[in-house]
Amino acid sequence: MKYLDEYRDPEVARALVARIKAESRRPIRLMEVCGTHTVAIFRNGIRKLLPETIALVSGPGCPV
Repeated sequence: MKYLDEYRDPEVARALVARIKAESRRPIRLMEVCGTHTVAIFRNGIRKLLPETIALVSGPGCPV
């Protein structure tokens, strides 16, 4: 797919994870609004990359 590889650059991902870990000083919760978000986060291992200060909370589901 066109443009898909631009969003799968491992160097960019590593830099973003490092920045998130460096900036994350206090606990926060982020809501996964849609089940599709939850699936994408799980499939791509994003939850494992986040520091302990960031909690992902499943939301109410797709509002549409």
